[in-house]
Parts: sequence; structure tokens; C-alpha cells
Amino acid sequence: MGQTRRNRRIYFGWWLVAGLFIVLTISSGMGFYNLSVYINVLSQAHGFAVSEVSGAVSLFFLVGGIGGMWVARLFERMDVRLVMTGGAALGGLALALIGGVRESWQLYVLFALFGIGNSGVSIVTSTTLVTRWFPGPDRSVALSVASTGLSFGGVVLTPVSAAWLNTAGVETTMPWLGFLFFAAITPIAWLLVRWEPTERTIEGAVPLPSGPVWYYRDAIRTPFFLVVSLGFVLCMCAQVGGIAHLYNQAQMIAGDVTAARAVQILSVMSIVMRIAGGWIVRRMSLRHFALVNSLVQGAGVLIIALADSATTVLVGAAVFGSSVGNLLMLHPLMLAEVFGTFDYARIFSLSNAITVLGVGSGPFMLGLVYDFSSYQVAFGVAAILCLGSFLLMALARVPEVSSQ
Repeated sequence: MGQTRRNRRIYFGWWLVAGLFIVLTISSGMGFYNLSVYINVLSQAHGFAVSEVSGAVSLFFLVGGIGGMWVARLFERMDVRLVMTGGAALGGLALALIGGVRESWQLYVLFALFGIGNSGVSIVTSTTLVTRWFPGPDRSVALSVASTGLSFGGVVLTPVSAAWLNTAGVETTMPWLGFLFFAAITPIAWLLVRWEPTERTIEGAVPLPSGPVWYYRDAIRTPFFLVVSLGFVLCMCAQVGGIAHLYNQAQMIAGDVTAARAVQILSVMSIVMRIAGGWIVRRMSLRHFALVNSLVQGAGVLIIALADSATTVLVGAAVFGSSVGNLLMLHPLMLAEVFGTFDYARIFSLSNAITVLGVGSGPFMLGLVYDFSSYQVAFGVAAILCLGSFLLMALARVPEVSSQ
């Protein structure tokens, strides 16, 4: 009987992972990866300066990071499916209205609302659910599969939405994107998502042990939390900045075709190596794997910085891409391994909000360095940031459990 209950939990858990994969595909495809498309079409269609739309995009990241902390608190008060439905509704409404904006203040308000809505269906929600459902060695595999949706959205949805926006126009397309954002996420939330494998979801099952018991107030005061969070600030600054400027650097070196291929290769390598990484960390410590990937990312952006041919820039994109998905996955895994699942949502949401400093500043920083020097120097700076991330994570030491 006990084995049957366990099998039911595992069966439903993997359906949950499949649902989160789709949710993250939609969230990242219409959010993160589509942002560069929105910058382009909104500046052309309504005459906004690129800097105005870029500022709204930065606000999306900032508000989304802070919104993740609010979402984590909501998990303590209401059904996670209600949180996801509310996020999908708010995000979808904001997307639908963006196509009709005429003033810059409207643009900023709607991108801020989109950031809040998206935070309810994105990384904080998905990683919290996976850590609760998979307390054992399968956690890394489950998280690698679910979080692959982040990259898959860029591969599948972004090209489609870009073609749709360029063909039908902003005012026609954005309401449909908003509707699809809500209509695709909501049924998945209600059909496949449950907070944890308890008797309310699977008959006879009981909550599973979740490792060490760390309270939020104690976890965030540890040197480990601070050092890892700052390490990922530098890591995400280099990563998001490098991704944002990869197309332009590749275009200058070898033209449009190579630039498009470089972005595709980066996305595909991110997907392939993220899946592989989920299995690798079952045999290798998370910290050591994070150190390896920090160096791999640094090597990738350095190759891109020094590239002088199509072949070299494509090799750099492949090396860079092989680290992207794994580093995104390792951040929640490292925190869950050390601090357990008791207050995980709040602990990770704060660390994720801190890393938004890197996510938001990366594209601006590399663009600023390029304006004053060159892309060679800009990507060289990104490589130095990766080295800094490596050194910080090398200093991270696991603290003793504070409470039982």
C-alpha cells in the first residue's frame, strides 16, 4: 500500500513538472525573450524612444523581482492556483493593453503591472512547487525539466510573436498575446498544480520530509545566503548582458545570418545542457557544479569578446549557452539544499530579488562600455564578472542548521 501511494505521488509530481514547463515557456516566451521585440515594435509603431521602452523593460525586471517576494508571502495565505490565476490575469491584461499606449507613463505602468503578474507564474512559483514535491535526488532532474521551459519559450514563442507583431501590427497582436497568456496558463494551474503531495491531493499520502528547518529570518542573515546571492548578481549581470548584446556583436563580426544562428545556438545549448545538468548534479555537488559553470560562462563570453570570424563567434555562443540554463537552475537548488523547504519560498524570493540588480543592470552596463569603447571590452568585462562570481561562490560555506 505504501509503495502504491509513493507511485501515485511520483506520477502526479511529474505531471506537475510538465505543467510548469508549459507555464514557464509562456512566461519567458511572452516576457523575458519577447522584451527585445517589444522594444523594437513599440519604438517603431508609436514613436517611443528606444531609451523610453528600455526603461520600461528595466522596470519590468525590477518590479518582477520585488513582486516575487510578495508572491512568496501569498503562498502562506491562499491556494497557489489562485495566485497563479491572478498573476496570469494581471499579466495578460497588461500585455493586451500595451499595444494601445500613447504616453510614456502608460508604458511604464503597464510594464510594471506585467512584471507583477508575471512574478505570480514564473520562477519563484515553479521552483517552490518543485522543491516541495521532490525532496530527494530527483529534485535536480525535475527542476531541470521544468526550467527548460524558460529557454524553450525563446526558441518557440518569440519568433512566432515577432512575426505576428511585424505582420499584423502592435494594436492587433498585443491583445491576442495577452489573452493567450491568461488562457494558456490558467487551466494548467487548476488541472496540474497542487501545493504539496498531501492527503488533499493524493489519497492516503502524507507530507514528505523536507530536510533542514531554516526560518527565513535566520537564513537571510547567514554569510552563505549573502555570498551566494551576490555571486549570482555578478553571474546574471554577465549572462543577461551578454545575451542582450550577443546579436549585435555577432552581426558586426559576420553579418545577420551568423547573428541569428548565434542566438539559436545559445538557446539550444542552454536547453540541452540544462537537461544534462539535472543528471550531473546527482553525482556532483551543487557548489562544485556552480563553480564549473561560472568558469564556462566566463570562457564563453571571453571567446565572443575575442572572436574575429563567424566560426569563432558561434563557438563562443555554444560555450556561453551551455552554462546559461544550468546557472539559472543552480540558484534555487543551492538554496533549497542548504535551507530546506520550510521557508524556501520567502528565502529564494529575496535572493532572486537581489539578483535582479544583475539582471537589470547587465544590458545597460555592457551597452555603456560599448558606447565608450567596444564590444571586445564590453564582453571582456562580462568575463571578469564571471570570475568574480566564481570567487564569491568558492567562498560560500554551508552554515549549521539553526532550528529543528
